[in-house]
Amino acid sequence: MRPPTKHQDPIETPLNSIMGSVGSVRVLRVLTTIQSAIGRSVVAKKAQLYPTGVRHVINRLADLGLVEIIGSGRNQVVKLRDRHPLAEPLRSLFQTEREIYKRIIKTARNVFSHQHLPVRAVWIESPATRSLGTIDIGVLGPPDGINTVVQSVENNLREIEHDLAAHFVIHGYTDADLHIAAPEQIRRLEHVTLLYGWIPLRWRTDGGGPIRTHQDLDERARLVATKLAKLLSSDPSLIERALDWIDERQSRSSIHEQHELEEWRRILKELSVRQVQSFLIENSERANRLRQSIPFVDVLTDVERTMVLDVNNND
Repeated sequence: MRPPTKHQDPIETPLNSIMGSVGSVRVLRVLTTIQSAIGRSVVAKKAQLYPTGVRHVINRLADLGLVEIIGSGRNQVVKLRDRHPLAEPLRSLFQTEREIYKRIIKTARNVFSHQHLPVRAVWIESPATRSLGTIDIGVLGPPDGINTVVQSVENNLREIEHDLAAHFVIHGYTDADLHIAAPEQIRRLEHVTLLYGWIPLRWRTDGGGPIRTHQDLDERARLVATKLAKLLSSDPSLIERALDWIDERQSRSSIHEQHELEEWRRILKELSVRQVQSFLIENSERANRLRQSIPFVDVLTDVERTMVLDVNNND
């Protein structure tokens, strides 16, 4: 964009300075969602920005009177200055932004909950770049009918595009696509917003050959669960990490997955570590079902994940 043709009075148009950069918008999005003061590093983490950039943004917003800096040095914390006349309108603006996103998710989920397509998972992808108003939808379906499934999904979503002021782009996947996915594709699929079914990477075979039957799925899940049970002996904190993941995941999960997650929450809260270990390898219908949605996998370190998911290695 070319430079403005004429200077505008900052008293008359303060939003030019307040929201004049992506960094400012991200920091304000964080600060308008909380009431208490938080550290700059927390702001940086929540805003997904580098600490140095956040420091500059906060200092500039403080100079404009919109942010209050409390304390000094390492103990310094920041918060939105509620007495500023734009503080409440900004809180309302970002609240509306969140409500629009929730409406998109709810509406899309309703579409898939009322149709009978041969799909195992549907999700919103998180590409590195996205055009404003464009939403990328991933669909996992059968290899002999994925094109038909994609067309059906497109037709269903077209009916709600106008109301949501959004454009849906559908990407069809099969088991084979997940199996040979490039590293960049895998990274995109690690952080998705689920609309239906299970997280797509749960269906990936990780080099162990295609998984075709319920018996195959049960056996693989049992091998993974056995390794997780052993890991709990050396690191019981996995339970707390899994509970934190469940709390974060539930708001983005399908209704079916929410029931599974709530069941896991009760197990992890009510049972001892030893009892959890026993349940993980238990030979029962309930254990077989819940092993397909084990919450521990998503909180493992890279080393732990490699060890646990390598079902060909029984160490």
